[in-house]
Amino acid sequence: MRSVAICRALSRALQRQFSTATVCSRSRILHPVLIARQMSSTRQLNNELIDALKNEITAEKQLEKENLRGEQAPKISGFEITTDGANVQLAKLHGKEKINVYFNVNHSVDMDGEEDEDDGVPLALPSLTIEIIKGQQRLCFYLDLCENEEATEANERFDFRVAEFYIAPASKGAEDEDIPESVYSSSGKYIDPTLHDLLFNHYLAERGFDQKFCREVVDFATHYEHSQYVKLLTDIQSFVSK
Repeated sequence: MRSVAICRALSRALQRQFSTATVCSRSRILHPVLIARQMSSTRQLNNELIDALKNEITAEKQLEKENLRGEQAPKISGFEITTDGANVQLAKLHGKEKINVYFNVNHSVDMDGEEDEDDGVPLALPSLTIEIIKGQQRLCFYLDLCENEEATEANERFDFRVAEFYIAPASKGAEDEDIPESVYSSSGKYIDPTLHDLLFNHYLAERGFDQKFCREVVDFATHYEHSQYVKLLTDIQSFVSK
């Protein structure tokens, strides 16, 4: 009886082994076919994506040519402009003071927000940090750009609101190094009206921060943000094409 049972067990084991071998053999035959199909699908997707990117880049460059006055970014009067990717720094001297302005064009365009009245281009309105440096200290203002609803001329269309202001030690390393958390800062909303006028309006205007400056920043930021977008599309096209 045990001999019969053993023979049956061996028979079943051999059947399973043969069945498994057959399935594995079929898998080896089908696997290259599946890989080829996947590769073909990937190539087709990449080609479609590359074509779409080319079309978008062409359209954006045409918009730049027609509505943004070409590839050359506008100037900002009186300031030397330095860029590093999305970061922009403006610098100038005012007497014994060194003045720096920092902003970043990432997410500065609200596609549902303001557009240039003449060109129909979505505008970039980045927030700005102004640093006025004297000796070992810097007086800093954090500004939000906004539209001036009472404007009658193009240079008066944009203005700024002081969201925050503070005094901090002058930077010892990188010019845009972080402000220490121990530095006290105050909201621009809660300030005496007379002091608001003297500090936020006249003091800053003396150093070139007025409505004309705001207009020039918006023009530059709008153009520069668009150029960064085109560069991003070009970089993606290059990446996908590898």
